[in-house]
Amino acid sequence: MSRSSIACWFFRSYRLRSISFIKCILWLIILYLLNTILGVQYYLWSERSFKNEYHLSMTQIDITKIDENNPEEILGLPKYIISNRFIINNEYLCNHENSVTIIQPHLLILVKSAVENWKARQAIRMTWAKNDFLEKNNIKLAFVLDANEQNLSVEKESKQYKDIIQIDQIDFYYHNTYKMVMMLRWINEYCTSKSRHSPSNDLRKYVLFVDDDYFIDLNSLLKYINKIDRNSDITPYERRTFLTGYIYENSRPRRFLNDRWYISIDDYPYDYYPPYATAGCFLMTRSSARLFYMASKYTHLIRFDDVYMGLVAYSMSIKLIPNNNLFSSYASSMILLNNQIGFFSKFKRFVINQINLNSTDKPFCIHGYRGEELIQIWNGIYQTNLTLPIIN
Repeated sequence: MSRSSIACWFFRSYRLRSISFIKCILWLIILYLLNTILGVQYYLWSERSFKNEYHLSMTQIDITKIDENNPEEILGLPKYIISNRFIINNEYLCNHENSVTIIQPHLLILVKSAVENWKARQAIRMTWAKNDFLEKNNIKLAFVLDANEQNLSVEKESKQYKDIIQIDQIDFYYHNTYKMVMMLRWINEYCTSKSRHSPSNDLRKYVLFVDDDYFIDLNSLLKYINKIDRNSDITPYERRTFLTGYIYENSRPRRFLNDRWYISIDDYPYDYYPPYATAGCFLMTRSSARLFYMASKYTHLIRFDDVYMGLVAYSMSIKLIPNNNLFSSYASSMILLNNQIGFFSKFKRFVINQINLNSTDKPFCIHGYRGEELIQIWNGIYQTNLTLPIIN
């Protein structure tokens, strides 16, 4: 073999090895990116079994043996305390200032809102939460806000409508969870039936937690609540632990970095979430709300408030009650707008093939309507001509 042939062979061999090496490097880069962006390693190697391991690290709470007013006697000192305070506590919303004539609402509605969502709050006040309807049906409503630089406008709004609860600055990462715990704390401090003397009162008094982009059919909700009140088959324990909503089961944590619901393996190392109710709209008794506040002091924080409430329920072995047909999603929301009360034909074209318009289970929590959109759909249903006022 000539020297030139040997040189050509060596060059080709070197070139092939170089190409193979480059391909290996590229594949390693691709695998690294998949691992980093899509979280592949979390699924394959790092996640732990929720079913078999979560209970080993949680505080197990037997609510049949614990005095919720003094849980430290059995559980020890609380592990997780949120030190936020109320800037506006609206302490007499549930209990009138005159202690002789204390009136507890049958239904308390806490609307989670942001300071800048003034239009959303005003639209709610003008539509499904009109003051005369609330008073007639023994309902109290408050908007729960956190603090920002617009606090002066919030103080003005609070003085005008007397329906604001405001929390001081909330940690950004745990924002929704902090707000949820603070709402439970507010109920415990300002809206209970003085449980040491009359704990049974809170078994038939309810709290609806809802975001400010929901339409609530209060008539349907009240019918549902009254039906529960009249049901003699429901035990005191079931009323004490009552929480219902749109329940997710067998839900997995999202490990994709670009996912809105991403959570790291450090924050939540388990392969499944417990059953949980979507936090946008769910219902519980006030007795249950007090239990959840007590248990929150022993439950590790997680950034998603709905999953967090599921973990709190799991720690107390509370079974959530699925009512997915009543706590609706976007597509099924138009069940409410059936031919009995009329609806926009343009909406019908989008949903008529996805729902049963003859269903008697009309949802009372309907997602996706904030501010002008809520006014628009209200005008269409009730043939009114409401418009949002201009903010000065």
